Amino acid sequence: VTPQNYRSAARFEIGWYRRNICIPANEKWIGKRVILTIGAADFYTEVWCNGHLLGTHEGGFTPFEFDLTDTLQRNTNGQLGGRIVIRVEDRMQNYEQPVGKQWGWYSSASGIWQTVFVEPRAPQFIERFEITSDIDHATVKFRIFCTGGSEVSIHANNPAGEQLTASALVKVGLAEAELNVGKPMLWDTSLPQLYSVRFQLHGGEIDDVVHSYFGMRSLSAETVEGSTAPGTLCLNGEPIYLRGALYQSYYPDGIYTAGDTQTLRDDIAYANRVGFDLLRVHLKVDDPMLLYYADTLGILLMCDFPNFGEGGDTERGRTRYEATMRGAIARDFNHPSIVAWCLFNETWGFGGQAEFMKLINPTPPAVGKPIEVRGKKLSNENAYKWIESMWRLAKCLDPTRLVEDMSVVAWEHLQYYGHGETDVNSWHFYTSDYSTARRWIREVVDQTYAGSTFNYVPGFRQEGQPLIASEYGGVAALDGDLDTSWSFKFLTNELRRHGQLSAYIYTELHDVEWERNGFLNYDRTPKDFGYDPKIVNAGDVLPIDSPPIRRCAPGEEITVNVFSSHFSRIRKTDVVLQWRFGGIDSLGWMHDCIAANQQPIAFPHLRVELAKRLALRMPQQTTLCTLWVRALVPDGTVVAANYIQFFVDAGYPAQQQSNLRTVLRLDAHSWNRSEWNRRCSTRAQAISAGAAYGAARGFFEYKFPVNPGLLRDCKRLTVLSEASSLRDGLPQTDRYVQPSTLRLLLNGVPIYRAILPNHPHDARGALTYLRGGRGGYGYLCHATIERELLGEVVNNLRGNHLRLRFLVPRDEQPQGGLTIYGYDAGRYPLGPTVIID
Repeated sequence: VTPQNYRSAARFEIGWYRRNICIPANEKWIGKRVILTIGAADFYTEVWCNGHLLGTHEGGFTPFEFDLTDTLQRNTNGQLGGRIVIRVEDRMQNYEQPVGKQWGWYSSASGIWQTVFVEPRAPQFIERFEITSDIDHATVKFRIFCTGGSEVSIHANNPAGEQLTASALVKVGLAEAELNVGKPMLWDTSLPQLYSVRFQLHGGEIDDVVHSYFGMRSLSAETVEGSTAPGTLCLNGEPIYLRGALYQSYYPDGIYTAGDTQTLRDDIAYANRVGFDLLRVHLKVDDPMLLYYADTLGILLMCDFPNFGEGGDTERGRTRYEATMRGAIARDFNHPSIVAWCLFNETWGFGGQAEFMKLINPTPPAVGKPIEVRGKKLSNENAYKWIESMWRLAKCLDPTRLVEDMSVVAWEHLQYYGHGETDVNSWHFYTSDYSTARRWIREVVDQTYAGSTFNYVPGFRQEGQPLIASEYGGVAALDGDLDTSWSFKFLTNELRRHGQLSAYIYTELHDVEWERNGFLNYDRTPKDFGYDPKIVNAGDVLPIDSPPIRRCAPGEEITVNVFSSHFSRIRKTDVVLQWRFGGIDSLGWMHDCIAANQQPIAFPHLRVELAKRLALRMPQQTTLCTLWVRALVPDGTVVAANYIQFFVDAGYPAQQQSNLRTVLRLDAHSWNRSEWNRRCSTRAQAISAGAAYGAARGFFEYKFPVNPGLLRDCKRLTVLSEASSLRDGLPQTDRYVQPSTLRLLLNGVPIYRAILPNHPHDARGALTYLRGGRGGYGYLCHATIERELLGEVVNNLRGNHLRLRFLVPRDEQPQGGLTIYGYDAGRYPLGPTVIID
């Protein structure tokens, strides 16, 4: 399967696996049963050893095991061994199976996809155990399920190495004990301290020993007495604002299976590095190794259960879903990183997805193609009661965690599904428009209060549940490969302006197949944002009530409201707000400090409040301005920062004279001649985009009207432009670059040569975004012509025009095309410009 054929590659329903095993003849194995465990295989599995059928299993996400002992045979060397044969069947018609996004959305992960291992086990053994910590009472409770034996001894070590012991008698297959841990050493995302534990089951022929670990931590939703506001999430009793990313956990080399465990570790480490402290594991019961790294590296997890497919809401589909949910909760009960379960997502499996499937099979749609869904409205009222029963079952199986019934979305073709019984009130939204996002978020926040029926199904209402945006983004699933940096910043900025919210979950950490809205590409190479994402994605931020960029008149006075959102675990005091207003003009000159100041501000902990109302006066000339705000503590450390931009449009005169300088300007679409060996923009396209492009090799030539007398007295010519290469599509800047050679010729004289590194798209392309584009920009090209070179240019003048040619030559490599930006597109407020001094 390749990126080009993953939708059309042949898929088979049955897979066979074979492996020969030899059992070591040492004390670790002698006298013990030999157990084969399959971590997960999708979907129907049969297992043989030495020709004997050991059994079958149905399900695709949870572990199962078989006892090989009685089927093993001795070889000629007297060593026990066996030939294991496994058959896995995953039918094409899988809608009644828990499948998650394998149902028509992404590639299927049929067959074995989690670790298979063989281990020795005592005849009487520990089946599983549940560890429940109570940080308020400094205790930890153990429930140890056994197949026999008489007593379990418990040996724990706290993170400092101090030993704690307890024991419990086995009664009807269950041993229960409580251990006082003294002063708890808490598990936290910033310091994920873990206690090691060793269980030893006595009373059988051979003791069974199991090693594990646990964390002392709590997560709850707390309300303020007398307040109607949504509840606040608290980690270890302290309020926390969770910054999450959707984590679909797909991999190009193994779909559900990572190529190695380092990939799992790297995903979590990267999420931490860019400011996330929570991952929502989406519609998949993930590999236990991922959970191990979440526990040890310190990140919180909200774990979804996989839905059945469209039409799978049948008795069989419901039975299979419940079995998967039960198995997942039992397997993962002891992971301190898991703080919430999510039962269902966006009514997947209950109706509505079929129309979307028609759009994306067999290939993804074109970039930016609008979605037109014409399906009838579907009702899923008959599922309400069953979903409520699953929520109650999940709370019974695991009363220690938050459980969300349905991660809510509203579609035009689907009857609106809200929450019923739930610990979390969430909603999803996707838009790349600032004004729309601002309005939507405000509407949701305003309508969420104790007693409100907004976002709930009939018969239910908001109580004290925390309010979270459990999916959001500016690039939706079908939008194609586009920049995410721009929308991530302004959407997250808007969410952080509202203290009633407890968490957000951005879509998503990494791309998956045709869905390209991640921080990382599908192969886990990082994308370039053009800024540090932590300026809006950290415990402490400075949200600004403003669009990310706005067009202003020269000299216009603007008021900007800067807020503080102080939710880091460490309280900051004596905070100073520092701001600096600067910009770059249409001649490429930087004006670092048009205005600047600083003053102390209130920086209240665990609240969002107005920090400062700034009054700014725009400059008189065309300038792309940036306002930077920074919060500093007394030692000078910057604890929060943010920026917004303003485009002061004073026009773009074709000729401008001042003192001994004449400036000649042209729009990007005003070329006089062009020739390209592949596609190139029409003039209408260039006018619309504010930029001209040509693929591979060729040229654009611009003719600047000029008085020849000016050139006779000229001491220096300067040529300015913004240019990049030309990539196919509009992908966000990353390490995959397409360089191109650029030569500038003035009156046929070579004056400049450079390798344009790439065709970047990210938040630095602010002017392109302002005019409705997707963040494309170029590199500032600057050529100075003096002395002999100037004389050659002047001597080659034909008529009353300077001829400026942008050339990707046929005899040089690389030939990666060319994009020329106008003054109101790209990164810099300038187009093709000639300055005569």
